[in-house]
Amino acid sequence: MKVMIYDTGVGLLPFLKAIINKQKYNEYYLYMDEDVFPLGQKNEQFIIQHLKFILSYADKRFNQIILACNTISSYLPYIDISKYQIKILSIFEENNKLLDDNTTFLATQGTLKNVICPYKVDGSALPTLIEKNDIREIILKVSNFCFNTPKVILGCTHFPLIKFIFEDFHKEKVFISGENNLIDQLESSGFITIDGNKKAKKYLSSYLNLSNKILC
Repeated sequence: MKVMIYDTGVGLLPFLKAIINKQKYNEYYLYMDEDVFPLGQKNEQFIIQHLKFILSYADKRFNQIILACNTISSYLPYIDISKYQIKILSIFEENNKLLDDNTTFLATQGTLKNVICPYKVDGSALPTLIEKNDIREIILKVSNFCFNTPKVILGCTHFPLIKFIFEDFHKEKVFISGENNLIDQLESSGFITIDGNKKAKKYLSSYLNLSNKILC
């Protein structure tokens, strides 16, 4: 089975790690869409049109697409998905299922427009800092967040990469996200291949050269 994983940056790496850990073996194509990063700060019409473009691109090439970007997947209700034959898996849908009265949704502006809950926190500055690996600024931003609920949804796929920083500065909170629930929906064809666009290949090469434990 051919599966495309879409995100605007390195946030799709936790998905790949979960896929390997859960032995969901298929032909994967990683699409890191750096041309539109940071998508969470784009206007609504741009996001909707880009979602249509991505689905049309994947529809001709793959059996399934994982929309690992919370922002773009949060706009699925704005379009007619019946025109696409490809199966669509949405991280926003899985994160939305985790919402209750005791949970804060932490995400970018683009995602938060489509979140219906009383507790929302804007983390729009973080994805760019994570891409730049600016640890000093990441720590400053995370330490200054105020969460008024015991649970917090990490509603951007970049955020699980720094989950340990959230846990260090907000020890009394539980940080959750829906990656594993989404990956559980995948079938397995028994073997795995991994390919990707230029940016994805660059990051995969860097991570794998640094450590053979990155994806284990």
